[in-house]
Amino acid sequence: MLRSVDLCDYMQKNPIKIGEEDSINEAVSLILEHRVSGLCVVDGANNLLGVLSEIDCLRVGLSATHENSSKKEISNYMQPYPVKIFPEDDLFVAANSIIENRVSGLCVVTRQQQLIGVLSEMDCLRVILSAIYNDHREVGKVEEHMTEAVESCDVNANLIYVAEDMLKKGRRRRPIVSKGRLIGQITCRQILKQLYDRGHNVGTVKPHMSMNVESCDLHSDIVGVSNDMVKKGRRRRPVLENGRLVGQITCRQLLRVISDFNRNQVAANFDPVYRDLLQK
Repeated sequence: MLRSVDLCDYMQKNPIKIGEEDSINEAVSLILEHRVSGLCVVDGANNLLGVLSEIDCLRVGLSATHENSSKKEISNYMQPYPVKIFPEDDLFVAANSIIENRVSGLCVVTRQQQLIGVLSEMDCLRVILSAIYNDHREVGKVEEHMTEAVESCDVNANLIYVAEDMLKKGRRRRPIVSKGRLIGQITCRQILKQLYDRGHNVGTVKPHMSMNVESCDLHSDIVGVSNDMVKKGRRRRPVLENGRLVGQITCRQLLRVISDFNRNQVAANFDPVYRDLLQK
């Protein structure tokens, strides 16, 4: 059950940060060490200046900049206008902002732009799932909400080619298939590790992929899949039909479905102002 609608109760209060004058190599080390999708960039007074994602690091690693440029400071590659939210805003405003802006999370800042936390789509999904009280009605099946068009690759695909295509399409992971059947996946983080350790001499996907991939069935229940993804910290899940890859479901899609289903029930437990907000 929700303790409150205040996002401060659910945000991550010690986000991984980096300075604007630090190097891309330092950023990659932090991303790999802490297994995060990005970093908050701050100045010496902890003012938020931007964010640097693993995709941004991949872009640098794939470019000639990685080898030849002396401008390797974070400030040259970060996104300077991250989506932000204030601590006095509530959880539902945050969830709506994540969905509308198609981002994986929000930076929580004071009115003076000092960073005090981050709130991810996974945090929001976890909280909203906790508010499904005792209502056992079926929310829906995966097939009703999944994305059917999914880019995949073969185990023998060149890793650099796959990385460039992932970068072009803004993907953080790619399913690996053999004769249409899912056999593994490669992630942006795995590619980053190889690029920054070995440069462009990394060969094919096969030596670097993960073979154990959690998936779900077309007819899986949305709530069950959501709970399992939250438990295992997964942001997207391949969807299979008889072992064949037919789509994927993402944390953001699940957040939208669960939030829409549960909003009236959740709102009824708080001040009418929140009830009105959720019904817009």
